[in-house]
Amino acid sequence: MSSIEMVSSLSEVYLDNNATTPVLPVAAAAAMHAMQSSFGNPSSSHATGIKAKAELEVTRSLARKLIGASSGDIVFTSGATEGIQTSIVSALLAARSNGKVGADTLLLYGSTEHKAVPESLKHWNQVLQVNATIQAIPVDKNGIVDYDFLRKTLPQAVMVCTMAANNETGVKQDLVALETLIRSVNPDVYWMVDCVQALGKMTLDIANTSIDYAPFSGHKLYAPKGIGFLYVRDGAPYQPFIAGGGQESGLRSGTENLPGIAALHAIFSELAKSNGSAFYDEATLWQYRQQLLDALRTVFPSLVLNSDKPYIVPTTINFSVPGFYSKDIMDLFDAAGIRVSSGSACSSKVPTSFVLDAMGLEDWRSQGAIRLSFGPAMTTQECEQACQRIRKLADVVCKHCLVLTDATPTLELHAQGLIQLKHEALCSYIIICADTRQAVVIDPVLPLASRIANIVLGQGLELVAVIDTHQHQDHQSARCALLMLAGLVEQKNKVDELGWPLQQNTLVAGNYRLEKLNTPGHTPEAISILLYKEQQLEAAFVGDVILPGGIGRTDLEGGSMVALADSIRLLAKQLGPDCLLLSSHDYGQGFFTTFSQACAEQPLLAELLQELPMEHWQAELRAQAIKLQQVSTYYCGLVEVSYADATDVILPENLSAFLQQEPNTKVIDVREPHEQSAGALSLYLPNDVEILELPLSKLADALINHTLQQQQRLLLVCRSGNRSLVACKVLSRMGFKQVYNLKGGTALLS
Repeated sequence: MSSIEMVSSLSEVYLDNNATTPVLPVAAAAAMHAMQSSFGNPSSSHATGIKAKAELEVTRSLARKLIGASSGDIVFTSGATEGIQTSIVSALLAARSNGKVGADTLLLYGSTEHKAVPESLKHWNQVLQVNATIQAIPVDKNGIVDYDFLRKTLPQAVMVCTMAANNETGVKQDLVALETLIRSVNPDVYWMVDCVQALGKMTLDIANTSIDYAPFSGHKLYAPKGIGFLYVRDGAPYQPFIAGGGQESGLRSGTENLPGIAALHAIFSELAKSNGSAFYDEATLWQYRQQLLDALRTVFPSLVLNSDKPYIVPTTINFSVPGFYSKDIMDLFDAAGIRVSSGSACSSKVPTSFVLDAMGLEDWRSQGAIRLSFGPAMTTQECEQACQRIRKLADVVCKHCLVLTDATPTLELHAQGLIQLKHEALCSYIIICADTRQAVVIDPVLPLASRIANIVLGQGLELVAVIDTHQHQDHQSARCALLMLAGLVEQKNKVDELGWPLQQNTLVAGNYRLEKLNTPGHTPEAISILLYKEQQLEAAFVGDVILPGGIGRTDLEGGSMVALADSIRLLAKQLGPDCLLLSSHDYGQGFFTTFSQACAEQPLLAELLQELPMEHWQAELRAQAIKLQQVSTYYCGLVEVSYADATDVILPENLSAFLQQEPNTKVIDVREPHEQSAGALSLYLPNDVEILELPLSKLADALINHTLQQQQRLLLVCRSGNRSLVACKVLSRMGFKQVYNLKGGTALLS
């Protein structure tokens, strides 16, 4: 049985059309016909070539009609990026030939432009040695370019680049008003308009404008990738970007991509139809948008739109939800088979949206932005299916306390025991007793405060204490904010500065007992917290005394190398070699460590515990302090870790054989609980495979409770293969010998 045959039907709801679209069936059929029947070279003079040439020119004529370009050139390209390069090179060469070079010459682009525009401007400005000054045109909170800025800078500009519609927000610019401003201030400036997101979504009448260049891309409108076209106004300078056989009247050499052009022909024909088209009118698209927005609000009632009417095309919904980062919602939706994005597909690894930053929106909106985009060929059935799938997530976010409702709280499987939550390098911990429904929070950080409060309130837990291991110098504690969010008032006369109850050395929360141990050195007031479960010592929260792969720094105010050494030796005696050490920072994705592991990774620590003279220890800490003081980012310790890799990486096509080879293999689903509820891993695997749902936030808890055994053969799975690889490395460090990672995760199984 192949991995593909294993997969149960979880239909994909694709809502990321601004990144790319599926190929419309008529376009795919046209491309296939061109490849198999009308495969001639348009440059050939025989009948087969003549037919191909006719197809090419008919498509060119249709393009003219659709964009309202009765004059000028239509040049077929490989896509928008090539069109952008050609436009910029042409304009800059013309400027250089006219002597318009140097720092006083301006190249202007909208600050929310696709990265292809500013990066191309920078590249060719340098390569062609124009050496102009490149400036971003500011936008307002609605994403509209600043007309006053343009009015001031246009006199010095040789090129200005704007968008018809933005790929992240759907914000459209008023091209008529822009043209009036641009040509009244500088009639000779070269003007490029990125029209990639415009065709099929807004009316274009390029013949009645003075736009010099307008690139278009096929794969954004149901054609295959690798085909597009560029409009060039009559009289605008043009320099062929690709020279050779003289195709496209010498404007773009190279044999034309006739299958792609045939697909464009089919798309253009559908757009040109007055009745029966695969594309829907604007009123229908606005109706779809409202239906999708209503469905989203059933899941996230506090949803905030980052762009809205009357400034947008109807096919883009850009939103943020208070308390959520983009990745949280992306993972949730992806597990449910709903494909959305966190902005531009070309900037998917950027934690914030540069577009929303340019609009001046709050950080939480930029960090949490989600783009849902559909195409103008979406059917009523597809819209209803998407809305239905989205609404189903309302129960998931309620169950896992991602959003609080009036539903009766239940203690779901993962909301008990030890939970390790992470934000970048910051770690927060929740200890929950399922029997007494009591909780203790350790080292709360502000980015996780709402999430922690939702768990406490949503599960109806009694918050016994909120404690910091020390006063953090790199971030503010969320202790007071968390108590307020949880509806509790801190009684300052009953706790110390870290939140530990006065005149008590022990805290009890059901089956858990916590003991305080003074461990100064990193800071003078620092403590470690020993965690006992049913009288058994299970773990210790050590703050920044020891980090996974590192030792806390001592060059801060109140820090002491001698005190830190004493604290580490005290912890080693109290805890033993194999007790889990849980830190307040994790810079290297180590999650946790033990003294035996830490000594193996850091000979300096082993020397300290052997009671060797302190001179070498102190010299190394001073060297560490110098390194930390020289970096631009604040770190609470120097971490240098080389992780062991997973035992092996399993390719999706080899999954069946791997599972059959060792039937007792335990499959570990390391996705977070809300992802597991949104889309069960069992959908992708045979029915007889044993699956353990073990999110990364519960990895430490699993080791404490011996849920995993070192001799077991484990296959770890997540959505993309990234988190499962991290978990493999962590377990390998902890002595697990047979740990495997499914490459590409469920994404390559779906």
